[in-house]
Amino acid sequence: MTRLGLIAVAVLPLASAFAPVAPSATLTASSKAAFIKPSPLFAEPDDAASEAVFVAPEEGKVNEDISFAKAESLGRGAAKVKRGKRKGGLDKPKSSAKAPATLAPEETFFEGPPAITETIVPTISILTVIGIIPAAAAWARQAWVRYKITSRRVRVTSGFGGNDMAEIVYPDIVEMRTVKRLFGDGDLVAFLRDGAKFEMRNIPNFDEAIEFILKQVDADVAEQYRQKGDVTLPPQ
Repeated sequence: MTRLGLIAVAVLPLASAFAPVAPSATLTASSKAAFIKPSPLFAEPDDAASEAVFVAPEEGKVNEDISFAKAESLGRGAAKVKRGKRKGGLDKPKSSAKAPATLAPEETFFEGPPAITETIVPTISILTVIGIIPAAAAWARQAWVRYKITSRRVRVTSGFGGNDMAEIVYPDIVEMRTVKRLFGDGDLVAFLRDGAKFEMRNIPNFDEAIEFILKQVDADVAEQYRQKGDVTLPPQ
């Protein structure tokens, strides 16, 4: 054998060892299992697999420590409670019930027309032509004018057909002036806080009516009237 032949015989086994192996078309069952089975390096432990599984709680087991208020606060009741706090705020303690204030009933001292004595002189003057107009005016006042004096107010209804009405309350009076007439009646002028005047002419039972009004007005107004309110009397 020549030297080249010996070298070829020695290199042939080495070349077959490094030649790539062609994959077979079919795999055996053991080779498939070996191929699918993951390496222990990447396999998940059994504990992690057990933790990933959801375990339903036992039927009939209820946590009895949760109160009704707490359970309601977890659902729709929580929104209601929050809305109630925003609107009403914190609950304030209820104050003790107070007795309702009672208002005394209104007492009527006088209600009616002016004194009839105002028609005496005008009626007599009818004998003259000039007296017809004053007599008609006096009897018209008897028909249409009405006074009402109560414990709360003084009202005068007048005008054509009695359609006009004026009314004052006693706290508005700051000063009073009166004039007595011949037959026991008299006139009253009341000065109000806003500067207006309130007049009443020919008040029947004048002395009793003025005393009733003085009991209703302020004490300083009554004191001032007793000193210089009656124009027909000299000032005290």
